[in-house]
Amino acid sequence: MVVVFGTLGYRPKSLIPTIRSTANVDKVVFYCGADKSEPNAVKSVAAAKKEVLDYCNGMHLSVDAVELEDPFDFKNIAMRIRSDIRKHKREKKEIAIFNIAGGTRPTSAAALLVCILEGIPTVYVHDVNYEEIHLPLLRIEYANVLSKEEKEILRFLINNRTKDMTEKELADSLGKHKATMNHHLKNLVADGVVRLERHPQDQRKKVVRLEESAELLLGEEP
Repeated sequence: MVVVFGTLGYRPKSLIPTIRSTANVDKVVFYCGADKSEPNAVKSVAAAKKEVLDYCNGMHLSVDAVELEDPFDFKNIAMRIRSDIRKHKREKKEIAIFNIAGGTRPTSAAALLVCILEGIPTVYVHDVNYEEIHLPLLRIEYANVLSKEEKEILRFLINNRTKDMTEKELADSLGKHKATMNHHLKNLVADGVVRLERHPQDQRKKVVRLEESAELLLGEEP
């Protein structure tokens, strides 16, 4: 199955050209949403959604139209898109392209970030002539730059966000030698995934902090 992903705002013509140009497409997944305090924006996005749905139905394509609760919540949008991308990958579906031309800026930016992390081909559609512009992204999955041990450390930190965890405490919790933990943390700091900060109660110690959205690098939880 060949799948086209996309984000949608109030212009269906920003998404339909990609659906039309993708060979052997079987399914379309797109994300849309509007500021609920702006009635005109809600109506415009609803009209665009209907037009895309009508087009897909006319082409006999399977379609998932995902309504975003908050189209300005960058992190949660990215998490939802990443989860959907990985679900389709696990199901052995081919993700042909991701169109990021529509939606709010946080929505399209979140989609672009996920495409970079997941190695997904990405396209933008010109605002005036509606020509597709393929973005020169590398097709690598950034999760693969982390070792199994580094992913284990990240998952532990995510599950213990509220705790002030020192390097030694982290090593003891995961049953690792302090020198081994130091090696992995240096790599994670260099990769920009974690940072070290002064302990709030003991200035001689440092606390390991996650960078925002570090979990976007991880695979699905078992």
